Amino acid sequence: METRFGDLLPVLSDQGIMEGVTTEDILVVPTIEEDKPRNQRKPLPHMSLILKDESIETRITYTDRESLELLSNIFSDTHRVQLEALFKELHALDPSYETLLYSKTRDEAKPRLIRKYVSARLDQQLIERIIEESENLRRGGRKAQYNGSAYVHPESPELVLLRRVTPLDQGEFLRVLDRLQPIYKTLTRVKTQREMISARLSTPRRKRNQYREFIELLNEAHGGDYISAERRRKLNDRWRKDEDSREDLIEELRELLNK
Repeated sequence: METRFGDLLPVLSDQGIMEGVTTEDILVVPTIEEDKPRNQRKPLPHMSLILKDESIETRITYTDRESLELLSNIFSDTHRVQLEALFKELHALDPSYETLLYSKTRDEAKPRLIRKYVSARLDQQLIERIIEESENLRRGGRKAQYNGSAYVHPESPELVLLRRVTPLDQGEFLRVLDRLQPIYKTLTRVKTQREMISARLSTPRRKRNQYREFIELLNEAHGGDYISAERRRKLNDRWRKDEDSREDLIEELRELLNK
């Protein structure tokens, strides 16, 4: 997996793989943030694998409130490039890629399926509705039912944003990883609320650093024949004329250079 995801995921030793397997025989790959102190850790989604006798299930999963809050941040104006990239990749997936919402109560041994969707049909409204339903399940409380109301115990929801089941074939498994890598990469670039506030507070210094990074990326893209001289001039012109799109320009160049 590390050959496909590079520095997006930590390299696991045999011991690390053993420690990552849950009691349900699911390998949950740690995120690159998990060695950091909890108050500095970004709640990234997890890659996970379920190996069965004749198939392997590959997932991108959100398991707690903090990670779902991070996912919801992708709909802020700060993340226009990431949102566009996410839906571009999602809508290119074939119908075998699924999105599932599971949940379980404290007394249930296994999670039960709440919702199931074809991932390629996801849009902003649907994802926001899934996140809201997850929070309602987590919160519990008194709910309207039929002609009255009843108390519903808090549950532990789990959003499998993407799932793909394949036979035990290395080629097919690697092709799935190739499809999931750019999506996972986009999801890791979503900023936390703290990161967005910090970026706004450091605007003067950030502007200087942004321009330096933009020029470096622009030169690298031109030097590597990713863009023509004419395209380089147009991008530079956009930078000067449209201040609001500068972060988008940097993200476009990063994506182009696969950084």
